[in-house]
Amino acid sequence: MKKHFFWILPVFVLFFAACGSKGFEQTSTGLLYKFHERNKGPKAGLDNIVKVEMAFRYPADSVFLRNLGYNEPVYLSVQPSEYAGDIHEGMRMLSVGDSVTFKLDAGRFFTVTMRTPTLPEFITPGDSMYIDIRMLEIFTQTEFQEYQRKQREEMIKEAEVAAHQEEGLRERFLIDNNITTQPEESGLIIVIKEQGSGPKPEPGQTVTVHYTGMVLDGTVFDSSVERGDPFRFQLGRGQVIRGWDEGISKLNIGSKARLIIPSYLAYGDQQRGAVIKPYSTLIFDVELIAAE
Repeated sequence: MKKHFFWILPVFVLFFAACGSKGFEQTSTGLLYKFHERNKGPKAGLDNIVKVEMAFRYPADSVFLRNLGYNEPVYLSVQPSEYAGDIHEGMRMLSVGDSVTFKLDAGRFFTVTMRTPTLPEFITPGDSMYIDIRMLEIFTQTEFQEYQRKQREEMIKEAEVAAHQEEGLRERFLIDNNITTQPEESGLIIVIKEQGSGPKPEPGQTVTVHYTGMVLDGTVFDSSVERGDPFRFQLGRGQVIRGWDEGISKLNIGSKARLIIPSYLAYGDQQRGAVIKPYSTLIFDVELIAAE
């Protein structure tokens, strides 16, 4: 069975300038490319696994697939070309340390490489798109398996350390921030910053919430406030982490509060992107806007 090119997102945004075809070179198959940094090492070959940073731009000055706060690289299987001048050919041009921009036919990229039945609404047939790539590492299949094994071992070690440290780090956070609010029976801490005048929401209601989420060191991993788009979910139906279901249910509509959520009420031993490590206590500044 033929392998398919796989894309693991989110992707890392690189800021390369590319406009039109100015400064681009062309392969014999018609692939347009512009190197920003080029090295002389071995190039990626068929069945290699590569570790890259990528950004997808359409038009030239607009990134439509971007980093979502995780800062994670992308791992790709290097594949044979599916048509002349496709991104597979471009990947096989690269050595470790290279950074490049490829200019591709947007329609063929989506319908052939990505196998989408129809073009995304924002793509105009016949237009070009740009893919920025920085090659970080090239692995054989065996090397990649060993790399994954070592990564798993490191994650297990880090998780064991984090599990032992979490309670102490949370207590230090409370002391440093002069938080004396007693935890709920579950261990959740709800610090009311502004008391709302509305009723508390009922289980099953759809609530609208603005929030900013961070870990104990203050690193923000997500914010509906920054997006300008409040989050809506059905309360008490397991659509969110347990700390949210409990915390939001105890707020009056219009309230602003800080939820301090131990990992066992959040993601436990799971890692979520680069910021939320296993056994992370999460901090959410929330505003309960409405319930219906």
